[in-house]
Amino acid sequence: MLDKLSTKSSPVNPSPYIYKTHPRSRSIKISINQTGEVVVTSPKWTPKWAIKKFIESSKPWIEQHVTQVKQRANFGVQANEVLIFGKKYQKIIRVIDHLSHSQVKVEAQQLIIELPSDKSEKFGTDKLNGFLRRTAEKYLLPRTKQLADKMKIDYGRITLREQKTRWGSCSSTGNLNFNWRLVHAPPAVIDYVIIHELAHRKHMDHSTNFWALVERFDPEYKSHRGWLKRRGMGLD
Repeated sequence: MLDKLSTKSSPVNPSPYIYKTHPRSRSIKISINQTGEVVVTSPKWTPKWAIKKFIESSKPWIEQHVTQVKQRANFGVQANEVLIFGKKYQKIIRVIDHLSHSQVKVEAQQLIIELPSDKSEKFGTDKLNGFLRRTAEKYLLPRTKQLADKMKIDYGRITLREQKTRWGSCSSTGNLNFNWRLVHAPPAVIDYVIIHELAHRKHMDHSTNFWALVERFDPEYKSHRGWLKRRGMGLD
């Protein structure tokens, strides 16, 4: 059985969702396909009110992962690929019986997610995101200090978030915020974002002096800025 329910009937607005039953399904599960559609799989005869309730309770997760699918499309990667520091890796999920804990590892040009057999696809996605966030943190924190020392600029706290509209920002108190999704960008582009935000410690605007400072430490900033603009997000 495969039914595509209308947008009106779905509590996830405005995206429709695809509903299907599976003979071996024991619970309601949600996944996002490569076009960004929500796919709901449940045991046969599951009442629609139960499905709608489950979708409603999963809305934050759904919105987050639909956004990620769209970002993947902007980065030019397929659903089975992951971009790390500008390089593509084939994403492989391995379900292993009797595995005590999940793990994510990189081998050659593959990014492998190993999961215990009792874990869901959603769990695997969350583990991957955790790996990418930690990878971003390990790069961004020391690299920001290196560039700040080079620019002779100080800063406050560094925070990593996943944002829909910003790659980075600098507060009036000197705290820096970076989108951990920068882990997908080439190192030179990440450097531009760091330099851009550090430059705001001297100029809290986008004046001629601001851009002159950015260009001093990133002569190719216009190219790097264009790379980011094509991904549909901004800097502040």
